[in-house]
Order: sequence, then structure tokens, then C-alpha cells
Amino acid sequence: MENKDSKLNKLNLPTLKKPSGGIVKKSDSKPIKPLDLESIKKKAEVNKIVNQDSIKKQMRQKRQENKGLDLVLIGDFTDSMYEYRETLRKKFKELCQVLIKIIPNLRIGIVFYLDHGAYPHYFQPNRNPYITKTHKISVDIESLANFIDSTPIGNGIDWEEAVEDALNDALNMNWNEINTRSIVLFGDAKSHEPNECNSGYDYFELTKKLYNSKVTINTVFCGKTRDYRSISDLYNVDIGDFSKRVSRLNDDEFFSWIANVTGGVAIGVEQIDDIVDIIKAMAAKDAGKIDELEEEIKISHKPIPALKHIKEKAKQIENKKKMLGIGYDGESS
Repeated sequence: MENKDSKLNKLNLPTLKKPSGGIVKKSDSKPIKPLDLESIKKKAEVNKIVNQDSIKKQMRQKRQENKGLDLVLIGDFTDSMYEYRETLRKKFKELCQVLIKIIPNLRIGIVFYLDHGAYPHYFQPNRNPYITKTHKISVDIESLANFIDSTPIGNGIDWEEAVEDALNDALNMNWNEINTRSIVLFGDAKSHEPNECNSGYDYFELTKKLYNSKVTINTVFCGKTRDYRSISDLYNVDIGDFSKRVSRLNDDEFFSWIANVTGGVAIGVEQIDDIVDIIKAMAAKDAGKIDELEEEIKISHKPIPALKHIKEKAKQIENKKKMLGIGYDGESS
């Protein structure tokens, strides 16, 4: 009978002698390396970053799905704008019905403005019932409509109006963190210069702050103009360029500047009734829903003459943003 050692030799296994004389199999295992704690830590950090990026991506996607439009109407309610006020009052609910169909998560706010009511000296101080009246951004259409109905027309004390006070109100609006932010400013007179504003507001600095808060200001100049499409070209400036202080602009130039510098569209009006359709088009533009508005007006057979112009200007603005390296959310990319 073969002993244990001879059987192992027939298998051609290397042998070692135990101290006691027995035979052991040579181990093929490699020596255990010490743990590389630094490498493990780095790998964990990479995994954490990847997971965080994935979560951020999901959050961005979710935010985009829930993204709507915060639209603030800023309107001159002095006596020269009476007919515009009446048009807005009569057609406001129709305006809302159209926009609600095409823009998800739509909210609307309103600021009406007059003048400071204190100069020149031969006018009675505070003759106006208000300088500005504000309705916070809301989904309550009835409340907004009642606000328009109950807000009276007032007087312009001097030629300039309290646009700067209205811009300050807009800056402090209850803007939604997620929604796109859009203003449609309509009127026929420019803002006061800072040293002529009773409240001490500076329209230039307020416009800059609104832009930095990702607010686009579209304007509708309601004064006399030769061509409603020419307003945008009256004061050319790069989007976001506040390096040069502007002052003493003409009325139409002011409406051109404030739109161009914030990436908005400036336009005039041919007929007073056009004001509501222009607001629809401006809101659809900023919500990225111009195509949907076009489909809606085909169904309703109510054409918007200014829509083609606004759509063309919107494309030009997007091209400018790309050239300037400005992200679509108003931030540098």
C-alpha cells in the first residue's frame, strides 16, 4: 500500500518538508496587500459626485416639466391711456383664457402707475389717487379682473410718468423661483430721471436689477409712431449691457432701450384694440409657445397682425444671446 508521500509525488506537486518531517503543499496565494485607503476614498468621492450629478439632472428635468410663466403687466393709467385701460378691462378674461390654454402654470401680476402728484407747485399735492397700484402674481383671474375694474384712471402731473416706481414694485413682486419671468410694459411716456423722482428711484439701476433677476421686459409704446415695427431699432444696445448710463431719452427711445437691454421686444401699436393681442404674443414668446398661439388663432380665426413681427424679433434675440454667450435663463453660459 502506497504511503501518503508517494501519492503526492505522483501528482507532480512541489513539496516542502514540515519541521516534523511531513510534506505540505506549496501555497499559490499572493501576499495580502494593505488597503489603499486613499484610493477607496477617492472612488467614494467620485461615486458621490456622479450620484449628485444624477440627482441634479433629475431635479432640473423635474423643474423643467413644472416650469410655467410669471407674467407681470405694467401699465400707464394716466388720462391719456384711458382707452387702453378700457380695452384691457373688457378683454382681460379673454386674454387669460387664451394664454391658459397654451401656457402651463401661468400666473399673472399687475402694476398700474400714474405720477407723483406733487409738481409743479401750481398743482395740488397728491391730486392723484395713487402713484402705483399692485396686484401680486396670482392664478386668481376673477381677483385680477376685479383689480382692473376697480383701479381708476389718474393724471400725469408732468410729461414723464412714475415708470420707475412701477419698476420698483415689479422688482419686489412674488416671483416664482422656477417660472420664466416676463414683463409687458405699456405706456406713452418715459420714466423720470433719478433726481426728478419723488421716491428717489433710478430706472436704470432698477432695470439692471430686474435683468439680473432673470426678468425680460417687453414694451408696447402707445404714443404716436410712424411704424409700429420700428420701435426696437430706435436704441440699439447689447442684451445685458449696462456699462453706459442712459439719460434724457425720448419717450419711444426709452421703450426701445429698456426692452433691448433686457432681451425683450419693443413694439408700437397701430390700433388701441391691438394691445391685448400684443400682450398675448409677448407672453407666448417668453413662454416658448408662439407656435401654440399660432395654432390657437387658426382655430379661433382671430389673427394677430403683430405676431409675425414679434416671432421674427424673438429669433433675432435668441441669435444675439448665442453670440453673446448668454444662457436662455438670462445668465452667462
